[in-house]
Amino acid sequence: MDIFKKVKTNLGPIGQYAKQADGYFMFPKLEGEISNKMFFHGKERLIWSLNNYLGIANLPEVRKVDSQAANDWGLAYPMGARMMSGQTSYHA
Repeated sequence: MDIFKKVKTNLGPIGQYAKQADGYFMFPKLEGEISNKMFFHGKERLIWSLNNYLGIANLPEVRKVDSQAANDWGLAYPMGARMMSGQTSYHA
C-alpha cells in the first residue's frame, strides 16, 4: 500500500477529529469544573494540560487569591515560563 494513501485512510487517534477542527487546529472541548479530571466527549479524563494537576484550583482560598491577583494585575501579566514570557521584579 502507498504510504500516503495509508496516512490519508488511517488518521490515527488524533486525526479522527480532523473534521471537527477549526481550520488547521483542533481545540479539544473540555467540560465541567476546572479540575484534574474533566469531561472530553462525554467521558471523564485525567487532565495534565491544565495547571491544576493537584486539583486545588477550585478551593475557596485559591479562588480568592486568584481573583485578587486578577484585580491587582489584570489578566495580561506575563505567565508561563519566565524564559519565554519575561520576568518582573516580583518574580525575582
